Amino acid sequence: MKMKTLLIFILFLTITRSVVAQASTPENIVLDGKIVEKGTHLPLAYVNIGVLNKPKGTVTDTTGYFSFTINRQDFFDTLQVSIIGYNTLRIPVSHFLLSSNKQIELTVRIQQLAEVTVTNSPVRADSAIIGRQAVSKLVQISVHHKTSADETIGSEMGMRYKTGRKNAILKNFNFYVSANNFNYIKFRINVYSLKKDVPNSLIYDKQVFAAIENFKIGWTKIDLKKYNIKVDGEFVVAIQWIESRMDKKENPVTLLPVAVTPFSKNCYVRIASQDQWKRMGVNLGNFVTIAY
Repeated sequence: MKMKTLLIFILFLTITRSVVAQASTPENIVLDGKIVEKGTHLPLAYVNIGVLNKPKGTVTDTTGYFSFTINRQDFFDTLQVSIIGYNTLRIPVSHFLLSSNKQIELTVRIQQLAEVTVTNSPVRADSAIIGRQAVSKLVQISVHHKTSADETIGSEMGMRYKTGRKNAILKNFNFYVSANNFNYIKFRINVYSLKKDVPNSLIYDKQVFAAIENFKIGWTKIDLKKYNIKVDGEFVVAIQWIESRMDKKENPVTLLPVAVTPFSKNCYVRIASQDQWKRMGVNLGNFVTIAY
């Protein structure tokens, strides 16, 4: 039995080294596959998948397919797969590469419904605008870190806000784009609580999408009233790049105007969907309207 175990271990090491040895250049291991719902096998769109705490990952397309590149240093790291409504899954990168089955199954998260109380309370009239409404193109930052829009899929950028009262409701979210050469861009709006000064868990349990078309620039307003998103204290509203379309073959251009604030790092960015958040000393042209 010990000899059999030893042989299996040696075989695993041999296969592992073979896979790693095939990576003759820093970026030639492609991770690709499909993510589906366990049981129904229905494809899951816009699922976050990437190397945990590293800027390498993406989001599935509408068919559940994903593809991104890692290097040899990532081989012994962990893949994380997550989306609202399903249990987060972690898989060793080595296991996924060595497996012949490239289909990942996610289990539906069973959630206990909160108790609903019906009252005759009046509609909330008090509201406040929090964030930066004035914009200037003197300083702008790019949403894209490489020359392909595919590299941007799954990336997020957001701002930190603070409410003055408890049980506030998000009425709308507004963001400004100063340059754009895309026919179509689809975003996901993510609202996070904070832990240790970085975005932690999603506050709302449903997906919120927004889109801009026809090379639109300027302000985009997202109406959030119907979602009844409640926020207390500090929170982060982030825009996540989900998909896009360009008619011309050219480098992607999506610029956001910012105000430089080196001593007030309320802007948060991550390059890939499972990357670590980084704080930046700028303020985006974003603001929210909150009802009390």
